[in-house]
Amino acid sequence: MNNPNTEYLIIDKSILPEYFDLVLKAKSLVEDEDVSVSLACKQTGISRSTFYKYKDKIYRSSESYGKKSIISFKLADSPGVLSSVVQEIYSCGGNIITINSGLPIKGITFTTLVIDVSTLKIELTELVRHLKMVDNVKSVNIVAVE
Repeated sequence: MNNPNTEYLIIDKSILPEYFDLVLKAKSLVEDEDVSVSLACKQTGISRSTFYKYKDKIYRSSESYGKKSIISFKLADSPGVLSSVVQEIYSCGGNIITINSGLPIKGITFTTLVIDVSTLKIELTELVRHLKMVDNVKSVNIVAVE
């Protein structure tokens, strides 16, 4: 279970002890090549206690880090509005990962999109400007960028 007070850092691995990289190699052997923990530790030259102590604390950085954005919308309850928003995102090079849209209340639908922005042809702020110009889009806000 993750501790809510845990802090994460991005660190150049050259300043870390070598055994951290060896734990990652052992994890890869266990997870990707179905090697036993004992054999993975023997092959990488680390003790089992080192493996178990750090295996749930060390992860490789994902290629997709910094490539996703959560954007919230207030949309008029009108046919085709969400479709127009989706089309605008695709035309700008974005890729939608998830869509969460609530029931309309007083003619307004609140919608949240998680978008892969790694392939955008324009800046994220420019995408927001484009989305605000779509008919029946009442507001657009960037909630988070990872």
